Order: sequence, then C-alpha cells, then structure tokens
Amino acid sequence: MSENKSLTSCKACGKEIAKGVKKCPHCGKDQRNFFMKHKIITVILALVILGGIGSAMGGNKNATTSTNTTDTKKTEKKKVEAITVSAVDLAKAYEDNEVNADKNYKGKTVLTSGTINDIGVIAGQTFIVLSSGKDFAVTNVQCFFKEKGEIDKISNLKKGDTVTIQGVVDGKSMNVGVNNCVLK
Repeated sequence: MSENKSLTSCKACGKEIAKGVKKCPHCGKDQRNFFMKHKIITVILALVILGGIGSAMGGNKNATTSTNTTDTKKTEKKKVEAITVSAVDLAKAYEDNEVNADKNYKGKTVLTSGTINDIGVIAGQTFIVLSSGKDFAVTNVQCFFKEKGEIDKISNLKKGDTVTIQGVVDGKSMNVGVNNCVLK
C-alpha cells in the first residue's frame, strides 16, 4: 500500500507513474505544470506582477500628494516667510553655539546674503560658498543647488560677487549647509 502513495496517473495516457517524474515512461508526456515547464516566463510574470503592485502603491501616494493643493499652498507660503539672516551672522551663530543655531535655523527656510567665496561641484551637486567674513574661517555657508535654471545662473557668477540666496538650512558639518537653494 505504501507504493500507491508514491504513485500517480499520467495526465495523457492515465497509466500509473511515480510521483515527481518529469515525463511519463509509457507515453513520454511532460508531467510538469506550466510554471515548472516555463521558468523564465514565470519569473518575468512574477516581476511584472510585483512591479504593478509597487506602481499601484506608489501611485496612490503620489495621487494624494498631487491632489492636495492646500499643502502646496502652505509650502509656497513657507518659502515666502523665510528668515532673513546674513551669511556672516548665520556662520557666526553656528560657530558660537551649534545646538542653539540648529534650534533657530535647522529645517527652516532662510534668505541669506553674502560674498561668494567659492563656486563648484562636489559629488554631482553644484554649490556656492558664502564667506563668513573672516579671512581664515573654519565655518562658512555652503549653498547647494539642484534646478538646472539656477545652475545656469551660477555659471555667470564669480568669486567676490555678492548674492542673495534662499534655501533650507541643513545644519553644520564642516560648513553650514543650505539645500534646495535659489538665487534671488
């Protein structure tokens, strides 16, 4: 009787064959299911399904964000309500007390003016460094730009120019970082 448990019948000829065989020894019919016969198609199909699920889930998040015009208007107002601080004062605030400066500026939009000390690109990010007003300062204000239009404007600037920049303070590592910057 234990042999009957390990036997099944062929899908084509109906004769008894061992479970798990790929082909019937009597008629030669492939006994595997579609997914086992077509492994590459199965993998592609699984990836397409997972991609569709991921897109649907991601699409819902984007739909919520794009249809919520109230949040967009609030963001625009925040940009208008920037804290005005000179690059010299911003750098000094971080040199004097980084914890207090983070409390006052980190994550907030600032409108800062200063003299260009350096212009460059690091790790694919275009930046302008505004002087802290000291000849051998350790901390300056480094403003990072993403938008192509802003980067085009930067190409016309040079060291020593005075500019006004709006962006979001990221805190201090070596310099005071300001991200998502635009020239004003």
